[in-house]
Order: sequence, then C-alpha cells, then structure tokens
Amino acid sequence: MNLQFIDAGQFRSLLSLQENQPVFNDTGGYLEQWTEIATLWGRIEPKQSGSQVFAGQHIPHVTHLITIRYRSDISSPMRLTRGGRVFTVLGLHDPDESQRYLICSVREEIR
Repeated sequence: MNLQFIDAGQFRSLLSLQENQPVFNDTGGYLEQWTEIATLWGRIEPKQSGSQVFAGQHIPHVTHLITIRYRSDISSPMRLTRGGRVFTVLGLHDPDESQRYLICSVREEIR
C-alpha cells in the first residue's frame, strides 16, 4: 500500500465538529440541538456548486472536501462548522487506509 502524502501544514481552518442531539417535546416533535464534540484543524477545498429544488424554490449549495486528521468518532449525520458556515458530512474515507487522515465529503447550503 502506498502512503499518500498530505501536507498537514495546509490545515489552516479551525472547525467545530458537532452532533445533533434532538430535544423532543410533548407533541411528538423535536428541535435540533447541535452539540460541539471537538474543535479541529482542517483543509477546505471547494469542488462543485449547484442547486436543488425544495418546495418550489431553488436552494443553492456547494460541495467541498474537508481533510482532517483521522478520528474514529466521526460519522455522516454529523456536521462541521467554521464561523457562520455549516458543512453537512455526506461521506468519509481514509485515503490510504493508514488512519492518519480523513477526507470528508460535505455539502454547504447557502442561505
């Protein structure tokens, strides 16, 4: 297996890793409550932009790849934030299966 070189010096974006812990109410509904699990450094690379139609309106979004150091506690329903930007985690992969880095496929919705 060939180890992939990733320059950790390019991890210049301070990110917050968050998990949704919904708060349920008496009527069976819930409110999203995002809790910060960790702060970490990463590299954000824009990949593609587009829009999707929801309730008759076009909602623009941008997809990115965010590279971080390997973590075993991150999964796809989580999100990463940076300032006012929110990145929903769509998928994860270890580029060379060495457990050194994770590449997160994310979607940023523009509001």
